[in-house]
Amino acid sequence: MALPRIHVAGPIRPGTMALPAEQARRLAAVLRLRTGAEFLVFAGDGAEWRASVTAATPRSLTIAVHEVTRQAPLDPLEIDIWCGLVRPARFEWAIEKCVEAGADVIRPLVSEHAARGEAPSPARLERWQRIAVEASEQSGRLYVPVVKGPAPIETLVGGRHAGTVILCVPSAPPLAAVHARLSASGRIVAVVGPEGGLSDEEVRRALAAGAVAVSLGPNILRTETAAVAVTVLLRGLAASAAARP
Repeated sequence: MALPRIHVAGPIRPGTMALPAEQARRLAAVLRLRTGAEFLVFAGDGAEWRASVTAATPRSLTIAVHEVTRQAPLDPLEIDIWCGLVRPARFEWAIEKCVEAGADVIRPLVSEHAARGEAPSPARLERWQRIAVEASEQSGRLYVPVVKGPAPIETLVGGRHAGTVILCVPSAPPLAAVHARLSASGRIVAVVGPEGGLSDEEVRRALAAGAVAVSLGPNILRTETAAVAVTVLLRGLAASAAARP
């Protein structure tokens, strides 16, 4: 049976430490770990540690941190997903699944056809980051993706974001057609429009600024589905590019 896995902010070192209240509650009340129980802990810095509970009360938990179980450098390719704003529950699903699929940065995209009245509050952004943390715990990631604040597509088109920019547009050539242009390192920004899609003007300006239009297949995908699909495809193509001689 797999050991439970939790994220703890801050550096982790061998020895004894007290867990923050939220993590302590999860281990004691939700996962029902008792003294002597083992689990895995990571801080999002590329290392995962084996740990065990040394003392537990209803409100606190002290643990012993043992050895490193896994360690890895950052992936040389950063994948940013700019996802059109949709209803909160659907955007939360997109965050969770994009993290599982390998996205490094997720940003709500403000565009002409984006849902009105759904701009995230600071509290919602905090919740979205917690979802990214929990998805990292579940999926075994050693680094925690970042959920950034909303930005208009003009920010991306303006050239302040280095890297390859791709637009997910139904009528464009398939993503595989630009395989040769993708690298196994650097940065790729994938733009997924809202339910109404990107406007013709937004697409025109992005392409004029050097973006590449691609499609994700013959079917029309929901915004959140497209965000996950392009993440999976980009990670697969990056792995293929890394294997090229």
